[in-house]
Amino acid sequence: MTFVFLLLIYCYPPAIVTMKQLIRVLLADDDPILRKLLPLQLSADDFEISTVADGQGVLNALSEEDFEVVLLDVNLPEISGLEILTTIRQNEDAPEVIMLTADSSLQTGIEAMRRGAADYITKPADPQLIEAIIHKATERRSLIKQNQLLKAVVRSQSGISITEPVHQSPEMKKIFAQAKIVAKTDTTLLIRGESGTGKDVLARWIHANSGRAELPFLSVNCGALPENLFESEFFGHEKGAFTGASAQKIGLIESAEGSTLFLDEIGEMPLLMQVKLLHFLENGNFRRVGATRDRKANVRVIAATNRPLEEDVRNKTFRADLYYRLNVISFHLPPLRKRKEDIPTLIETFLADLRIRFNRPRLIFSNFAIETLLNHNWYGNIRELRNTIERAIVLSQDDFIEEIYELNDALKHESFAPNPVAVELLPLEEIEKQHIQRVLKAVGGKREKAASILGITSRTLYRKLKELNLED
Repeated sequence: MTFVFLLLIYCYPPAIVTMKQLIRVLLADDDPILRKLLPLQLSADDFEISTVADGQGVLNALSEEDFEVVLLDVNLPEISGLEILTTIRQNEDAPEVIMLTADSSLQTGIEAMRRGAADYITKPADPQLIEAIIHKATERRSLIKQNQLLKAVVRSQSGISITEPVHQSPEMKKIFAQAKIVAKTDTTLLIRGESGTGKDVLARWIHANSGRAELPFLSVNCGALPENLFESEFFGHEKGAFTGASAQKIGLIESAEGSTLFLDEIGEMPLLMQVKLLHFLENGNFRRVGATRDRKANVRVIAATNRPLEEDVRNKTFRADLYYRLNVISFHLPPLRKRKEDIPTLIETFLADLRIRFNRPRLIFSNFAIETLLNHNWYGNIRELRNTIERAIVLSQDDFIEEIYELNDALKHESFAPNPVAVELLPLEEIEKQHIQRVLKAVGGKREKAASILGITSRTLYRKLKELNLED
């Protein structure tokens, strides 16, 4: 009987009815004519449209129903469209947002894109254009969801983590909140900050949270490339393009197809290369050295610099048009000395890593050693902090790191600092008193241990405690 049934199914398969999935759109505009007219103009076969008149209506609708796309007017009453956009983009499964604006200035569009809008439309707009943009946004949302699923699978198999790098300071929390929004777009970014502040870490984190995360992150230091090799390294070359070009070479741009290319120290790029990079950023086209036709590549560019590019533009060593093209969205990482709230967590993070690396699970820093690290100005920023901790561990025979100054000459001499801090002038007796107090605190009040660290006998320490009125 079962065989006969299967045979019938095979010979006479049931009709499969496919129902077209409507795109659910929320239209938010305070113009009643537009709210009535636009749903009639858009194809009823493609879209299911709901309408609201203000910002609170948007929030209420999104809390009750799922939408693929929100058409959002910039100038809504009570709560502005841009504020609503920021709120929407905080949700990981947020719908795509297309801004509607009567303002034709570029600045409004740039601000909307910076906050995570998929696109923006200047009113009045052709309904066919609106339909095309909605379809494009829906396809993008579908791709993002597929990428999120793929990334989840890859991470589960490879252990890749995209948790935020260590930070506790308000400034860094604000930066990563904005970076989370920007990561979902393909906008070109400029990351600024002193050397060692973690510009490459932020760039990698943005890539890991983007729709391009399943492909490798490519990075190049523009300051490390000889000027005569820039074009070939970036765009590749054909065989025989120049003396020594014995084979075809694929450049960084082609290698980064579909992924992210990080250009560190962008201010070191020669002017001629700046022209070619700008051309690529404008239209995605490039040409290998020695080739006769252009190629196209889909690459997101994130640039970084520790240079004052505005001064370079004034001095004509950096092109103004490239600067403005890169600076659509910019992050400025503060130096470590201005966000000391991050230092304790960074110390523990580096210690945890180095315990594993050196197979020394009992490694610990004394309170005094940690206080020394906290009070240093770290003109080399996070890189200097990590190197200092690693150097202290390597040079120590003991898993209890008591004193940093004895192990790191760089901490004793800050003449290399751009703005050396004036040393507080204190009487010798007061300096001695403070030092003894710190050592005692670091060893938990154990006088014998403190005397050993200070290089004196227990009897001498006892006498000094009495002389300096430190006796309990």
